Amino acid sequence: METTTHPVCLGLEGGEPYSDPGDKLGMTSEQRYRLRRRVPLLTYLEQQGWKPTAYSERDEVCGRCPLHHDSRPSFYVNRRKDVFYCHGCGQGGDLIRFVELMHGLDFRAALASIGGQEEAGGKRLWSEACDFYRHQLRYNLDAQWYLRSRGIEDQETVERMRIGYAPGGCLRAYLEQLGYSRTAMVSSGLIDAQGRDRLWRAIAFPIAETASLYGRHTDPADGRHRFLARPKGGLYGWDRARGCQTVIVVEGLFDLASLWQAGFTNAVALLGSHFNERQQAQLCDGRQRRVYLCLDADENGSGPRAARLCGSRLGQAGLRLLPVRLPPGYDPNRFFAEGGSAAQFSGYLEEAGR
Repeated sequence: METTTHPVCLGLEGGEPYSDPGDKLGMTSEQRYRLRRRVPLLTYLEQQGWKPTAYSERDEVCGRCPLHHDSRPSFYVNRRKDVFYCHGCGQGGDLIRFVELMHGLDFRAALASIGGQEEAGGKRLWSEACDFYRHQLRYNLDAQWYLRSRGIEDQETVERMRIGYAPGGCLRAYLEQLGYSRTAMVSSGLIDAQGRDRLWRAIAFPIAETASLYGRHTDPADGRHRFLARPKGGLYGWDRARGCQTVIVVEGLFDLASLWQAGFTNAVALLGSHFNERQQAQLCDGRQRRVYLCLDADENGSGPRAARLCGSRLGQAGLRLLPVRLPPGYDPNRFFAEGGSAAQFSGYLEEAGR
């Protein structure tokens, strides 16, 4: 079958160049590039129900134009350039221009519309992946054994944190059955450009604030931490601890799960050893509270560095920071997994407060 390719133009009728309002509003080329990376035009169109009917040889797909009544496919999308052009109505441009034309919006309103739909669509896709991982955990005995080996056995904690298991190799097929495109999955970060799952044989912790995931491989020999590429966000668990007079700050989600399981629901996690401005703002919200800091004593010194930074920032805000010293080589997860009790941990808190 002979394929026909057409040049994709950034012009309107008569070949006049499309004047980009983004230039007048101070939108830099870098900002536009980042938007295109987050929301490729083809992904957006597919989320709106548009389906290509033909593929050409030069990174182009073709289908009926959604901007006018199209008797035959005349709407072309160039995936590499991330632009469209319709040979029927003569309209062309990028994602922002398409949203302007489709919904009769100005430039600012089109940007807001894209942002809202991006967030809603991305969170739906993320939520479906999280539910899939939770289902996998219920039927994978090896993953369940790994959680027990880390001391996580309380089903209420597992459900509250929506802990799941990413077996690897089957998420893409599942999401395709639900109607999500491969382009959308790659854009979300759930799979890579080759179609492989980002999380592979890993316990998966959803991070709702940023629609992210944290994964830890179930093979003890593979100690790598895996996060989807997202901004870090605030303190995990802050919704439970915000009203407490005392807050326990730990590094990781296994540490947090251990503390919640032991009854310390005023604990929150940094999601690493870096203490960011949003997390500082949460703790320094005007409420006088004591902050217990129980970070890992890592060989690379990241835990002590984070403790010093937290102490400096929180001290300036008038909060009392209390470093908790567990036995050498122990973090909260290991402490409880190896038989430590809630009473013993409370003793370490009391010692820190003296």
